[in-house]
Amino acid sequence: MKSGKAKIVFTLLLSFLLLVFMAGNISAGKEINKLEKIKKAGKIIAGTSADYPPYEFRPISDDDTIYGMDIDIANEIAKELGVKLEIKEIVFSRLFDAVNKGEIDFIIAGLSPTEKRKKIVDFSVTYYKALQNMLIRVGDIKKINSIEDLRGKKVGTQKGSIQEELVKQHVAGAEFFEEDTITSLVKGLQKGKFDVVILEKPVAESFSKRSKGLINIQCVSGGSFLGSAIAVKKGNNKLLDKINIILSKLKQNNMIIEFAENAKMLMEGKK
Repeated sequence: MKSGKAKIVFTLLLSFLLLVFMAGNISAGKEINKLEKIKKAGKIIAGTSADYPPYEFRPISDDDTIYGMDIDIANEIAKELGVKLEIKEIVFSRLFDAVNKGEIDFIIAGLSPTEKRKKIVDFSVTYYKALQNMLIRVGDIKKINSIEDLRGKKVGTQKGSIQEELVKQHVAGAEFFEEDTITSLVKGLQKGKFDVVILEKPVAESFSKRSKGLINIQCVSGGSFLGSAIAVKKGNNKLLDKINIILSKLKQNNMIIEFAENAKMLMEGKK
């Protein structure tokens, strides 16, 4: 009797271990297949939000084409993988959901790899770093010179951005507003809906040059030096490893700095 029970227990235990082993193999297979699937399809899909110059933007005089340093980087990734690049524009706050649902293969949108975001996606190495700036109206230059001057002011940030988190951590006594796009924030600033908009330095510089009556000034405190990184769905390790190799190569050859400068020249109409 005891022998029969022992056999049953042994059989159940063996079946359980077999299921665990199979599940591990399936999971590993999915990881490998992600990169293989991209190569087999001959296409990689990058998700971005094209209102964040010099990272990604549309020149005012241009058609629907998206330009920017992130787009140049994405093109290099596709070229190294030997596939075509497809750019899919998505509202910034939806990008993480899109990559996790498989609508896109990776996110490249000037993303800062915060601890909160690391819980839902995997990040590449940092490829670019920038300070945080404040975009204000020229007429308010005597009223707003630093983060400390924002008490009692209306502060605008992009929904889901690192700036949204930073201002709430470092700015006391202000009224906070979020918009889906940078363009909406800038229009709101011009119309008096906000007193200040917090953006990364190159983005603020771009909009101050393109938008009449606006000026950008550096945040004296509360800056973020996390930099920008590419995001993929958790577990896509093979794809992430390949992206990291490509980014490291681009950084070593100073190509990312070149991409940033080219984007700035394009925004200023010099290219």
